[in-house]
Amino acid sequence: MTDLESKVARLLADGRVFVRWSTPEMVAAVVRGDSGIWDVRLDNGRWSCPCPARVTCSHMTAVMRVTVPTNEGAT
Repeated sequence: MTDLESKVARLLADGRVFVRWSTPEMVAAVVRGDSGIWDVRLDNGRWSCPCPARVTCSHMTAVMRVTVPTNEGAT
């Protein structure tokens, strides 16, 4: 398991991801991370999180895991 995957698993297991609302096009969530509380959003197809990470962060990934539908036929 990668470092990102471990952080995401911990955020979800600890109940630190709070989805305020979600539609197929937009998501608003709050994630209580180790170093702050972050507002994660999906708007116009773009995910955003104001944390200092320079790549896709654990906060966005955790919200994606609980809001983006999976394709059951995907391999």
